[in-house]
Amino acid sequence: MNSSTIFNENETESNGNNKSTILKIINSFPGIRYRDILRLTNLNNGTLSHHISTLEKRSIIKIGRTENSNITRYFPASTPSDETLILNYLKIKTTKSIILMLLDTDSVSFNEIVNHINKAPSTTSWNLKRLIDSKIVGRKKGKVFSLFFLLNKVLVKKLAGENNKTLLDRSIDNYISIIDEL
Repeated sequence: MNSSTIFNENETESNGNNKSTILKIINSFPGIRYRDILRLTNLNNGTLSHHISTLEKRSIIKIGRTENSNITRYFPASTPSDETLILNYLKIKTTKSIILMLLDTDSVSFNEIVNHINKAPSTTSWNLKRLIDSKIVGRKKGKVFSLFFLLNKVLVKKLAGENNKTLLDRSIDNYISIIDEL
């Protein structure tokens, strides 16, 4: 993508490198957090904040916030909302563990999830409720217990496969290609 097609000519001269670098990072790491962008770009906090705000106002990127938390992540504007939501939850350790467990099986009981993720029942319940409310996980109520399952297993499998690396792994894999494109 050519930065001059996205930004005005005078912006390209002064800010184009920073904005295009930020945009490449967000495209390479959908769902990246602000601090991670700050580390990768070595920009000052105010400079990064200004560029991110400009990119968002121009609808070049979008900001995703996970419900019931103060976690903000940045995505390319082309990322569909349902993918943004799933990616947000795949970045949280406990919800990711639940999602990956449900990816491997068709349906699982609450106790099986508690044992698998090794968290308190109250923590498991709270995280399952978030996933159910977000329409990522469904629940079949039985006479004795409920079974939980993924509502869109195909999409979750695709996104989990693409985003199963840690930020460090992805940084190492993509850092050279980002720098080469500059």
